[in-house]
Amino acid sequence: MSRALRTGRPVGPEHNRVAAVQITGSRGSGYLLTPWLVLTAAHVVKDEPEARVTVVGGTGSHRARVVWRGEGACDAALLVSDRDLVRPETADRLTPVHWARLTDDSPLGGCQAMGFPRAQHDKSRGVDIEHIECALRPGSGIVRDRYVLDVKDVSPEPASGNSPWEGMSGAALFADGLLLGVVAEAPRSWRHQRLEAVKGRMLLDDASFVDVFTRHAGTAPSVAELSSAVRMRKPLALAGSLHAAPRDLAATVRSNWATARQQFFDRVGTSSEPTDGRRDLLAWLQQFDDPFTDDVEGRRTLIDRWLTNPHVTPDLKVLRLLGWLDPQGEAVWKGSPVTMESLATACLQGRLETDGPAAGVYRDLCAGGLLDALAAFAELRGLRGTQEAWDDARESWRQAAGSVHLPDHAREWAEGGARGMLLAALLPDPRTGEWIRTAFGRLEPPAAGRVGWYDRLCEQGGDPGSPVGRLVRTDFAAYAAADAERLERRAARDEERRAGLEAQAEEARTLAAAYAEHERQWGAYEAARCTPAARWGAAVRVTLWLGAWGVLTILAAWLVWGWTRPSMAATISWHLPLLTLAAYAARLPKSVRLGAAYQPPLRYPRQWLPAGLAGIRGGLLKTGFVFGAVLVAGVLLHDVGRILTTILFVCLCVAVYLYADHDEGEASTTLRDWDDEHQARLRAHATLQQEAEAHRADTRHLSSSPRERAEAYSALVRDFADGTIDIAAYAAYRRRLRSSDGDTG
Repeated sequence: MSRALRTGRPVGPEHNRVAAVQITGSRGSGYLLTPWLVLTAAHVVKDEPEARVTVVGGTGSHRARVVWRGEGACDAALLVSDRDLVRPETADRLTPVHWARLTDDSPLGGCQAMGFPRAQHDKSRGVDIEHIECALRPGSGIVRDRYVLDVKDVSPEPASGNSPWEGMSGAALFADGLLLGVVAEAPRSWRHQRLEAVKGRMLLDDASFVDVFTRHAGTAPSVAELSSAVRMRKPLALAGSLHAAPRDLAATVRSNWATARQQFFDRVGTSSEPTDGRRDLLAWLQQFDDPFTDDVEGRRTLIDRWLTNPHVTPDLKVLRLLGWLDPQGEAVWKGSPVTMESLATACLQGRLETDGPAAGVYRDLCAGGLLDALAAFAELRGLRGTQEAWDDARESWRQAAGSVHLPDHAREWAEGGARGMLLAALLPDPRTGEWIRTAFGRLEPPAAGRVGWYDRLCEQGGDPGSPVGRLVRTDFAAYAAADAERLERRAARDEERRAGLEAQAEEARTLAAAYAEHERQWGAYEAARCTPAARWGAAVRVTLWLGAWGVLTILAAWLVWGWTRPSMAATISWHLPLLTLAAYAARLPKSVRLGAAYQPPLRYPRQWLPAGLAGIRGGLLKTGFVFGAVLVAGVLLHDVGRILTTILFVCLCVAVYLYADHDEGEASTTLRDWDDEHQARLRAHATLQQEAEAHRADTRHLSSSPRERAEAYSALVRDFADGTIDIAAYAAYRRRLRSSDGDTG
């Protein structure tokens, strides 16, 4: 017999503990103190060592040994059965019986007893229980040392000569849920309206009874003092109302949460000098000191552990107070009702929000202490142990998440909102389980092997049905699916980039071949231009070309002076070739260097004349110079003499030599280099060389080696800084590459 009884507040009598006690020729009543221990009257079992005991709705009739028997006025006995007399489910609900000692002689109404009197016996219907209510007269029966009970509203008539209360002996007498004694007899002088009972204190004062009871019940009798005097409690004021009963105060607290918090807990003062609100509340609570009709142990725990604890928040103190005042009533937190559904909403939705009621409840849940306080309410009793289970689940989750290298966004959630899913998985609410199953159906985690951190997290998370497993396969399945999608896009971009690099490499190879072909053609052109034959041809062409112009300058002398002074025109005609020889001396080396590129238009007279406005102006300037020189030479020759005229022509020759040695481009016609096509080809060749250099620098970035790409980039930066690569040419080359492969970057 080692079954432990449940703790709880005293109740009694309970009909499922009322027993019928029988021996041969006698029958009485009894009461189960434990599922196997029975209290009855001693005269019921007489001197027999055992009796048969039956409990209505129990396991049948069983033998029970008499293990203790009172003597004299102490008409009581204890019987022990070898097996439980009630069914297991009934035994699990039984609580210890609490005994009482009366502290005064004032009448005590509302006493109760249940038994099997003869008046309830019918041959056709059998025996049944009678539940009587009576008033206790402590001043009566003092000499016999018995409790005298006046039965209320019951006056059975005897069916025979025997007492109608026969069989009621052994019934337990209760007052306010406390065991006062054992019904022993019914005096015949009071028309069957009075019963007498053995006082419970007689049993409690008997050391042998206490010893036997303790040995078979596993604990000593629980005893409390009971007074028949009505206690007057001082009311407590809150929100303009006075409250004497806990439930009345609980109703006001629910509707005036902020007021209760401000009055009782926002300012508590010190333990030696508490504020008025705290002092009044504690004094009011101290009035509930009845060990059994009031929850004294719970009240002391409430005051010592919660209401006076400086580490408990004021709102949590209000909730603890409310849970003690009215545990059967509605649970309220900060003025709002709390249900399993609202807790589930806070766990599943409040963690996703920054404000609102659900977000506030979620933050309070994470702060700790709220779940245990809510478990004090009957409708939320299923939350008992949830806080501890949540803490264990969070520790398991921290270990699992700490062993995996989570992405930054997932790790941030792992340290915050993930706690809500862990609690949701632990809540004893079918709606939460349904929501999680729905989430399982909507979320499609990536296949194994696609997201490494998620695969490892699934391994660490363990059973999919555990809180950690559910968290991994809901919240973090969504993160993993997003990562898988990002990896797919990255792979697509990498493939597109690889295809682009291959296209660039092919374009680079094509351009490299084109540059190589151009270099070959340019080398062939340069070789043909600079052959000895090409250089002799250039010398001949410059001689013929300037010789022709020398003839034309002699004609200028005759045009100016031949009409008036033929002798002067003839003299000047011998000086003018000096100018042509000066130009020829300056131009001959350049023409020889140009070789085949020197091509004056000897066979195309129409090209002799300048083209374009700039050419016309240059031609007029040169013509004016020649005619001016002829005119000045004639004047000097006529007025001064031949010597100064010769000096003039010598100076002019020096000027012509210097002028002819200077490159004027298209501004010069008479003394042009006549290599326009060569200059164009030369400029094109220089441009292509710059592009080729830029191309070689760019193609170095196509290498698969990170080190080679880094070195190529550094070299490219140095080339730009040194001016080796022409930026405009490189930009043109890059634009051509982009247009060829469609790159818009």
